[in-house]
Amino acid sequence: MDKRKEANLHVKNSIVGALIDLMQEKNFESITVSEITTRAGVSRVSYYRNFDSKEDILTGSLRDLMDCFSEKISVLPGHTPTRRVMTAFFHVARENAAIFNLLHQAGMDDQIQESLDQFILSCPHFPSLDRRRTYPAYLFSGALFRLLIRWYSRGMTENDSELSNIFCQYMDGLL
Repeated sequence: MDKRKEANLHVKNSIVGALIDLMQEKNFESITVSEITTRAGVSRVSYYRNFDSKEDILTGSLRDLMDCFSEKISVLPGHTPTRRVMTAFFHVARENAAIFNLLHQAGMDDQIQESLDQFILSCPHFPSLDRRRTYPAYLFSGALFRLLIRWYSRGMTENDSELSNIFCQYMDGLL
């Protein structure tokens, strides 16, 4: 990667990190661009070169989170059992709990749910949950979203495999 791209990536990561830090101190709506740039140690010009708004930062973080899910699942063979696919999913969810919780706290539940819907509809490991059977896919996705929120709020006490077993036990009829 050339030095300019590397420097810009550092700026973007600094801005995202600053927003994450600030969201642990105060609510999303009350955070200003000035606070973000000061915390990140970057100029407003650098901020606006990379992001249009605070929401844009979160949208990018959500996109990155969904990319992590897709990357982890895409390396699994097509015949992988659903429980193993979901265990891999919950592993990524555990690793990214802070980002998910911040998106949830920022009121981005609709965007998270829509992203999960698209993930489930496009995932080759769930062939019975495709665009021809949208209601089961949305049931699956909605249950997954609510389970994630509950799991995070309870401190993720179940390991990835246990949570996968719980989820799949109730979702077997859809798959």
